[in-house]
Amino acid sequence: MLKKAGFQSKCRIAEVRKVQPLSCSRTQNNHNTFDAAQKLFLASSTALLASTPPALADSITSPFEGVQANSLYVTGGLVLMCIPGIWSQIKRAPQSSKKRKTYEVDGPARPGAMTIDNRARQIFQYFKKYNYTVKATGEVITFSGLYAADKGQAAAVTFYTFFSLGSVALVLSTLYPEVGNWWYLLTLLAPGAWFYYFSRGTREEEMKIKMVTSDDNQTIDILIEGDIEEITRFSKELQLMEKGMVYVKGILEQAQG
Repeated sequence: MLKKAGFQSKCRIAEVRKVQPLSCSRTQNNHNTFDAAQKLFLASSTALLASTPPALADSITSPFEGVQANSLYVTGGLVLMCIPGIWSQIKRAPQSSKKRKTYEVDGPARPGAMTIDNRARQIFQYFKKYNYTVKATGEVITFSGLYAADKGQAAAVTFYTFFSLGSVALVLSTLYPEVGNWWYLLTLLAPGAWFYYFSRGTREEEMKIKMVTSDDNQTIDILIEGDIEEITRFSKELQLMEKGMVYVKGILEQAQG
């Protein structure tokens, strides 16, 4: 029995010695496989990062990411073309806008209507009230007067100029960011529009008047030519209706009536 037991123990030791080298070989193979997979993952990750463009860096350094250069400069050029328009607006502000209008009133043949002399006297009194003088007489009467500069119009021109120059500065600061916010110093030129207007705002205005009576004396046409603002005031004060127009009462006038 002892011999058999000893023989069996020797066999078990031999089996253990045979199995142990096999187990070590499998563990080493597993480690080699893991290392190879890890190296493959690192290599693929490195290649992916190397092929990806630095989009974040570009978006930070370039304010025109995704914008075509042609469209950008065309837009900037169109805005900069507004600069002559700004100067044109400032230059035309002190000048009058000439218009010609015809008003129709009842003639002397209608009951209760003014005579031609009374109508001419009414027109003369109107221009005299606003310090106009008669410059020429005849079929066409010319009245001459001094038109004073208006502070409200000067303020409006200065306001429009300020925001126009601010818009130009915004475009220039976008196209040339190296200058930065210094472009907005252009808005300091806006008060120049105020002084330019007042240096030329006071001017001499001429208003030309002609009256034409119909053949049957039923109507009188009053033709007036001059500054549109003066024509508007003239028609309102004398309650004249433009020829071919019909007077429509406003909401307040209808409520009072």
